[in-house]
Amino acid sequence: MQVRNVAWTDFTGIAALRMGRYDAIANDPNYGMVSNPSKPTEAELAAWFGELQRGILEGKRVCSVAVEDGHIVGMAGVTPEGRSVETRHVGVLGIEVLAGYHGRGIGSALLAHVLEACRGRFDSVDLAVIPENPRAEKLYRKFGFVEYGRRPRAFQRGGTYHDFILMRKAIAP
Repeated sequence: MQVRNVAWTDFTGIAALRMGRYDAIANDPNYGMVSNPSKPTEAELAAWFGELQRGILEGKRVCSVAVEDGHIVGMAGVTPEGRSVETRHVGVLGIEVLAGYHGRGIGSALLAHVLEACRGRFDSVDLAVIPENPRAEKLYRKFGFVEYGRRPRAFQRGGTYHDFILMRKAIAP
């Protein structure tokens, strides 16, 4: 497995990864990735990917991918909390590993890579995880994330509400 910064040539692989989450959600309603109710179109994916690349080129976003056997099997990115100058020092983490690749250390490798890339860009990184995903919560704690609160009923899928555990990690300069 290789973990590296995302590249322009990764569009097809990242699009496949993002589309794969819909199968994972269909198989496991408690799958921790928050997603739109319907699959995005290729045009919507292209627009999203273009914005991701723009943010990377402007130095506002960081994004890493995990590649195994020539296929993207995971991605982690950090985006500024908001557009305001006053909140840009806080990053928000999103991470996804293809369902068939869980438990292989890919999440750890992605987190290590993306958090290193956050140095000098963000003072801290926040995330939200559902309590029904204890494996992810354990991984985040291993990397120094600490819980700072909860948002009850923050997320609903299939008529079931889930809380968000809110976690934060300070990033050393």
